[in-house]
Amino acid sequence: MSGVLVPLSLIALLEVLSRKSRIDGGIVFTGSALSTSTNLYLILPTIIAVLYSLVWSRVDFDTKRLEPWFQLSKPGGAKSADSLSLKYPFAPAFWAPLKALGRRHWAVVFAGTVTQILGGVSPLAGAILVHQGVNKSQEGNATTYASLLPLKNQSSALNTDFLMSAYGVTWLGQALPGFVADQGALEPFTLDDTPTQSMMNKTWTARTTLYGTTLNCETAEVKNETSGLTYSNNKNCSARVYSDVASGFGGLYIGYHMSQFSDYSLPGIGCPSVANLHLFLAIWKQSERENPKATATAIFCEPDYWTQAVNATVEVPTMTVTDIISLGPHVPLPDTQFNRTAFEYDIGTGMQPVSQRADISETTTIINQRADLATLGFNEEATTNMIGFALGLTQLDLAEYANSQTLASSFEKAHKLVHALAIQHLMTNTVPPNDARVGTIEGKMYAIVVVRPLAIALEAVLSLVALLAVGLWIQSHRRPSQLLSDPASLTDLVRMIRTDGVFHIQSAAQEDDEHDDVMTSLVRGKLYRIGVNVANQRKFDICQKDPSRRGQATAAKKPPGHNRRVRPKEMKLAVGFSFLVLLGISVAVIVVVKRKMDRQQGLPLPSNRTIVNQLVLKAVPSLLATSFETSWLLLNRLLSLLKPYQALAKTDTTSAQSLDIKYTGLPPQFTIWRAVQNRHYILAAVCAIGLSANILAMSVNGLLITSPRSIDMAAIFRPQFSSIFRHTRLQPELDSRYQYIAKTNISDGVPLPPWTTPDRFFVPFSLNAISTAGVVQNNEATTRGFGLQATCQPSISNDTALVTGQNHFFLTKERTPSGHTVTCGASLQPYGGQNKFSAALEVFLQLKPVTIDERAYYTSTLPDSIFDRNSTEEEHLTCNSLLVAGFLRGNLTVSLDEAKTDNSDTLQDPNILSINSLSSLWLTCRPKLVTALYDVTVDLSGHVQSFKANEINDEDVSPFFADEATPASLINATSYVLSTGKDTHPYWHNDTFVDTWFAYFIKHLSNSTAFIDPTAPVPNFETVAPYVEEIYTRLAAIVLSLNQAWLSPANADSTIPGHMLVSCERVSMSPLMSIVTVSLLGLNMIVAIAYWAGRPPRMLPEMPYTIASVMRMFQGSSLVQDADDEGGWSKDWRFGYGYFMGTDGKPHVGIEREPFVTRLAV
Repeated sequence: MSGVLVPLSLIALLEVLSRKSRIDGGIVFTGSALSTSTNLYLILPTIIAVLYSLVWSRVDFDTKRLEPWFQLSKPGGAKSADSLSLKYPFAPAFWAPLKALGRRHWAVVFAGTVTQILGGVSPLAGAILVHQGVNKSQEGNATTYASLLPLKNQSSALNTDFLMSAYGVTWLGQALPGFVADQGALEPFTLDDTPTQSMMNKTWTARTTLYGTTLNCETAEVKNETSGLTYSNNKNCSARVYSDVASGFGGLYIGYHMSQFSDYSLPGIGCPSVANLHLFLAIWKQSERENPKATATAIFCEPDYWTQAVNATVEVPTMTVTDIISLGPHVPLPDTQFNRTAFEYDIGTGMQPVSQRADISETTTIINQRADLATLGFNEEATTNMIGFALGLTQLDLAEYANSQTLASSFEKAHKLVHALAIQHLMTNTVPPNDARVGTIEGKMYAIVVVRPLAIALEAVLSLVALLAVGLWIQSHRRPSQLLSDPASLTDLVRMIRTDGVFHIQSAAQEDDEHDDVMTSLVRGKLYRIGVNVANQRKFDICQKDPSRRGQATAAKKPPGHNRRVRPKEMKLAVGFSFLVLLGISVAVIVVVKRKMDRQQGLPLPSNRTIVNQLVLKAVPSLLATSFETSWLLLNRLLSLLKPYQALAKTDTTSAQSLDIKYTGLPPQFTIWRAVQNRHYILAAVCAIGLSANILAMSVNGLLITSPRSIDMAAIFRPQFSSIFRHTRLQPELDSRYQYIAKTNISDGVPLPPWTTPDRFFVPFSLNAISTAGVVQNNEATTRGFGLQATCQPSISNDTALVTGQNHFFLTKERTPSGHTVTCGASLQPYGGQNKFSAALEVFLQLKPVTIDERAYYTSTLPDSIFDRNSTEEEHLTCNSLLVAGFLRGNLTVSLDEAKTDNSDTLQDPNILSINSLSSLWLTCRPKLVTALYDVTVDLSGHVQSFKANEINDEDVSPFFADEATPASLINATSYVLSTGKDTHPYWHNDTFVDTWFAYFIKHLSNSTAFIDPTAPVPNFETVAPYVEEIYTRLAAIVLSLNQAWLSPANADSTIPGHMLVSCERVSMSPLMSIVTVSLLGLNMIVAIAYWAGRPPRMLPEMPYTIASVMRMFQGSSLVQDADDEGGWSKDWRFGYGYFMGTDGKPHVGIEREPFVTRLAV
């Protein structure tokens, strides 16, 4: 019954696993890479199928082997064709059930059909499980971990750093911070996702609170009056503004609040009522010079602030918001929870209501957006941050903003952004009580998944197996059996065919001596059965159709088979050679395909359908391995059959070494131990290979695997520029953008501009974004990279002559390319702020030639001889290529002892009267242009992923310059924009806040305040120089990136060969399984050579496939009469195969006892 229960159990197991796979997304979740345990899961169905097939192979073999004896056990006996002449074990596996069906041998039909079915089950079972990515969802406990600061702390906490973030989001591609979306800011939450650590592309979904804002806007009534335009609303606000636009379009954002940096405020233009406290006026106007008939568009807007219960989904770990679903209406956010006045002051004036010391990034007032707005055609300087944000976030044609609704939606989008960033800035870690709720964790996990169509097919097959097993069980229990023991050896057969010492085949053989086929003539016209003698022993007997013919016998005319010797056709050398070639081809295919897969990073999937891929990649290879197993099974049976005869024909032998061998009593795979005991080593090797064929089926099942791969594909790109600089003219509007980009990169992690790394700029080439092979991830090609590397040297330290009160200066002598000596210097008048006992100053300046007319900016104590009367262009280029960095410490006495409270309050900066206890470190930095060809990999937006130089840097860079550009002019321009402009003027400070971008970068790159701490000693050169050099190199790469117009255009027909990195599912070969498979196939080849080289010789007149043919071997032999009742032989007897004179007095060829046999020459 196990043959029935096992398939039914497997069907139930498949149903359970299929249901789990369908509901949970998989039965076992794993990592993306195929591990040993994962491969074990994948081949486990094959292992089960192989083991189950082994059991059935034993059942099938015994059923076929014993079927003749069951037929002979019928009370009425059976014809020889249905018994003595049956050779089911040696018939082709697919043919045996068909032959049995014609004879109605149902046990063979059932067992043989099951075996044939199970031959296909192994490949099918190996394909039902697939390792693939699935979407997984799981619940988890969600808790809020942050909420708004108390109201009293919000004004001081809300510095302008969130406006810098808004600039990065608007113009620099900076991603929104975690829990911030276009709709607003979310109250942050976390989920317990410990069980899903291996999940990829993970998202969290939970209920939380959304903080948002909307604008209530009203189109202003515009009147043109002599004193300017008047803008009125229906709330008694009539604002008069005089402004003109030089060219194109211009805009204004006017809030209620006023600061020293504001041009306008509502109270200042006619709307002083406190009722307008939260109102702002936005104006859009075209230049009257270009369009005299143009009218201004204006809107009055007042924001509403609200909260809303939502279900939010965020990506992990960035917490980027991907979806927000509302769960309720907007609820007004009370002024007791959010300081809207401080927020609106910040966005309207660019500074906090109450000034306080902080780093430059947190106190910058109006962010310079001229370069960004210029890309939209807006050439006016934005007087407030909100103008730039509104235009940058929408980026419409400038004429469209003349529509009041468009203008309102643009400012609402900007207002939503800055409000969301401000809310996020004000969040602080808290643990609200009783806040736990259920959330959802979703993502992609790799899992072992059941391929349902194949599982259904396997269930159908197993159902058929169970049905056939039931039939076999019923048939086996219904039919009679007269067997008392297993007729597994020649000795057992002799015992069965003798009756009272008489071998009845003799008389039967004489009946039809005109036939060439001896065994056909032996059995014609008779029925045979196993009878019971008086001793209750089973004996072979003959039931004649005609009783009158019982006992009649005639003499044989000639000894049968005396000149006929055969060998199985399967043992022919041609068959062996073909089999060996097939094995060799299999090994060669695996090796070649493996190398190709390694070289090409895998091969494409055969199909987009999982079921097709599983059949091709799993079932077909397993089917091939199963065919090898079937072949070795047949070869094993043949060799096991012939081994006793080969022993008898070779030399005289005992019965234990020949007649008593029971190889045919076991399935061929399990005769290995008996073969070793009898020293039949080739047979033992064949048995081992037969067993290893099952391992081969398992290894082949795991041989081909699919996994996500990134593959290189050849591509052709077009360069956008040549590698030749034609000019180095600067764009003044870019003055501050370099520092802004560096800031967002260094402190916020925002990627650098495309084609830029911290030390190189690469000449851009066109990008390919589409491939039929999969999703393009990266493009790679060879292009030229440029960089400016500064080498710094210590100059002067602790020299008070360089700093005298208000004047701070630096002088050095340099030699021009023509050999002339020039005095290069830099001077500045830094702000002092207040009397400071301990103060620090950081400077970063470009040098220039110093003429005698400029000595007043330095010192009067130096002689005129060190100053030039005039400076030449060569001298300018020589000096401009140098930069000086200084770190100073000292005690200040100032003209006005007034504390500096922020970085923007520079209107009443007092003069420095004296500096005492001065110590300083000065570094002279000399930039050098470096260039080389690089293999550069960029993503689809041009951001550099990796690069590798494929040549050394060119020492001579002059070939890369033409027209008015030179290496010196490039260095000059780069150094200029890094050391001058907005927010580069230094300030003495007695805290660790920094007032310049140079000091900011020093602080953040070193992740320390030691270099700018006034209480710490002046930094030593070896420690600080690498940071100074890195700052220059970083900023220089950004300068080159933003000034690609310096390069000349590329030729229209120029191309660059390269590669695309394409992400797709690929088929690869498991290294472990390939080694196992090739090794097993190699062993197959070795054993195949040994098999055909050591095959038995031609010695038999016919193959002893049937009982009748075996009986033929004993015809006329005295062994039939000499066997005792138990069918045994004397231990002293020796036996052989050859010519002998039979008991009937006639010559025979067969098995006889020594010394009565003459061996054949074999």
